[in-house]
Amino acid sequence: MTAIEISHITFNMNKMYLHIALKTGFAQVSQIKNVRDMILRGVDITLKQTEVFESMFREEQLNFPTSWESTVTNSTVPPFSEKLMMYMVQLSTQAAIAFYGASVSTTNRRDLGTHYLRLIPELIKYGEDCMNIMIDHGWMEKPPSATDRKALAKEKKQNSD
Repeated sequence: MTAIEISHITFNMNKMYLHIALKTGFAQVSQIKNVRDMILRGVDITLKQTEVFESMFREEQLNFPTSWESTVTNSTVPPFSEKLMMYMVQLSTQAAIAFYGASVSTTNRRDLGTHYLRLIPELIKYGEDCMNIMIDHGWMEKPPSATDRKALAKEKKQNSD
């Protein structure tokens, strides 16, 4: 494993440990069930993905960073709004996808690239689900999208009949 590959894995592990701590704290203070459930799902995904990184380091007999979960207090009083917490979870998910992409672009090992490429779709799905919760609660508008030309043509045809 090259020094660049080691540094990318270390960075991603530290980032994911931060995500676990952030999501754990947010889950214990969230007052809305579907938001809390979504955040807890994110904790599970993140824990599973850190195990992949840890196994890579174990195979190479390298030390890996330690978790930050012990830094989460036992408070159940929300310091932020549900909207901000959900936004931060969704944004950190998007950042994780970007960092995995950067890591893929610098590795020459098929096994490492395969791990990253296998983890990205799960994060994309989770990020989309987070965004849909924000849209459902009215915390985010549906992003602009391409025009559905077939629907417009169908509508035009129905109006002319």
